[in-house]
Amino acid sequence: MRTRRLRLLLALATSAALAAGTTACAGDAGGGATTLEMWTFKQAHVEPLKAAAAKFKEQTGITVNITPYTPDDAFKSKIQSAAQSHALADVFEVHAAGEDFVLGGSGILADLSSNVDAAWRARFVDGVADAGKVSEDRYQRSLKPEAPDAGIEKGQLFSLPFTIGTFGVIYASRSKLQAAGLDPAKPPKTWGEFISWLEATHAEDAATGGLTVGLKSPTTGFNWMLEPLAYAYLGKDAYQALWSEDPGKAWGSPNGKRVLSLYDQLTPYWTPGTQTLAIDDADRSFAQGKSAFVLGGTFTLAAIEQNGMNPSDVVYFGVPPAEGGASSELGLAPLALTGLAVSAQTEKTDAAVRWLDFLTKQQQAGAFAQASLDLPGTDLGADTADLLGPDLAGMQDIFGSAADGAYDPADVSFFSPAYVDTQAGDALIRMSPLNQSDPAKANRELGSIVATSWQS
Repeated sequence: MRTRRLRLLLALATSAALAAGTTACAGDAGGGATTLEMWTFKQAHVEPLKAAAAKFKEQTGITVNITPYTPDDAFKSKIQSAAQSHALADVFEVHAAGEDFVLGGSGILADLSSNVDAAWRARFVDGVADAGKVSEDRYQRSLKPEAPDAGIEKGQLFSLPFTIGTFGVIYASRSKLQAAGLDPAKPPKTWGEFISWLEATHAEDAATGGLTVGLKSPTTGFNWMLEPLAYAYLGKDAYQALWSEDPGKAWGSPNGKRVLSLYDQLTPYWTPGTQTLAIDDADRSFAQGKSAFVLGGTFTLAAIEQNGMNPSDVVYFGVPPAEGGASSELGLAPLALTGLAVSAQTEKTDAAVRWLDFLTKQQQAGAFAQASLDLPGTDLGADTADLLGPDLAGMQDIFGSAADGAYDPADVSFFSPAYVDTQAGDALIRMSPLNQSDPAKANRELGSIVATSWQS
């Protein structure tokens, strides 16, 4: 889920040969005697990482042991307790553009800036190469008293993009669409068409024909559906103004009410009980046929397969723009979801950096992506379709460039540092699906949340 709200160290030795990943280096014990420990919070990544580790050992003699700690809270607790006892793994897969900065600022992750040269950075998909790098804006925000990533310095690099994706992707069951008389080959192009699809599947089966998402995490509906819907309908400037200090343009204004009225059209079609489901539970529910649609991101495809549903049995599309809005098409800009990081405590820095280098090369990145069904941070270029396979390659059609006006969920530069999106998510849930408020009341609540965040 979105890592911008997830704010949970020492310098590395530099070696050009390591960046190229071609030779064993000092500290590798000649390559063959070295064993690395890697921790991840992604259970679905364990087997693909083990397969990569086997290839890496063949090439270098270096062993990499992969250990998952799930769910996220268990992963964080493990890192924090291990850091205190000086028992950290050598390498981590972390939440990118958020958790990496928190861990970096606290001295748990090493600064990779001296190890990653321009050629290595050029491997990555446009827009995500610097996801783990401390920008001027990130540094300035870290100076705020409430900042969880205090201690970071401008220019430090705490992770490399491993998997990328975006939010705002809707998945539909092919069989349920067909049962409702809908053509899976012609997914909705507008918000009105999407609502009509929901109406049709719900009419066919009210119990299992609706939409679900893990609303137990209250930001999911707000971040994954409402925000891209608002961006397309209002346009970039008016969308960003919803979080401004101007009460005539922020939530609480007529613009806010118009967007909430569109979102409220979902209310009759939520799967019963969806507000009690965690994200994984909602994905599992959809895979088991308990809903016709599930809201998620590009990463949801892997979860669906993991829960026993064939990816070819689903249809997916981005949140469609509403009629009469500023945009008739909505691209979704990619963002780094997970990153590869190195422990500041490790004495095997050279081998750890070689492992990161191996994982982010084209052939290996493609093999991992196809096995995990998660899109890689590495740009696969002309070989994308061959390396990813048909189920995953089509997912990239959802992407657009932020420079060309695509919705960028990573851009929160217009938020107050004190804005709390869980409060906004709770207010939205009270309106839809719970139907305890209406668009006017929800708009007032959101307006109050935004105004208070600026006063703070």
